[in-house]
Amino acid sequence: MAIGLATVGHILIIVAAIPSVLVNPNGALGSFIIGLVLFGCGVGLFKACISPLVAEQYEASHPRGYIRVEPSGERVIVDPGITISRVYMRYYMMINIGALAGQISMVYAEKYVGFWLSYLLPTILFVFCPILMLGLSKHYVKKPPQGDVVGKAFRLYGFAMRGQWSLNPVRTWKNLSSPDLWEGAKPSHLENKPGWMTFDDAWVDEVKRGVKACQVFLWLPIFWLPYGQVRSISRATFYSC
Repeated sequence: MAIGLATVGHILIIVAAIPSVLVNPNGALGSFIIGLVLFGCGVGLFKACISPLVAEQYEASHPRGYIRVEPSGERVIVDPGITISRVYMRYYMMINIGALAGQISMVYAEKYVGFWLSYLLPTILFVFCPILMLGLSKHYVKKPPQGDVVGKAFRLYGFAMRGQWSLNPVRTWKNLSSPDLWEGAKPSHLENKPGWMTFDDAWVDEVKRGVKACQVFLWLPIFWLPYGQVRSISRATFYSC
């Protein structure tokens, strides 16, 4: 479904950039807006599933690091965490290579042919995604869903914030930013823990790190908005030259 939405969005954006359609600016703009919304929804839906799918392809028989003795007698340290990090580094390296090649080549396609070609070429490559997924589906490691962790994380955060609020905003800020905020929410520190608390202390630490990461990523939209405008202005300047 997500790939279907993104494909339809791709097609509508191509249609909006065809010279015969650009004769009618209102129709072209409407097609472009609808296509952009569908494309964003489709990509947003399936892109969130790609990273977990990549991680699932590595099946570690040992959840923690161990020492493996080779037939030659060499002792090798096997660390699943480092292996997964290396997999993701290569994964994002290929994404960045594709983004660099696309940004360079599509600018020339826009300048010498038209925007419709710069939208058509990525669409052709994008269509191969469902074909590859269906063709190689039997080779993928597929794990059943383990439930929604977002809701449980919110409940944990609300549980940790109990008793931390005050009419004094300064005291409230200090309580919520205290490093001991999450210690009281760890199952090992509770005598009568709630029934929904089916995780261990390590999971609480992961949620804590996730909340801190969100505090950093919260500012990224502000960065990307002006950054995207700078790129658009630079591309328009190059195109006009």
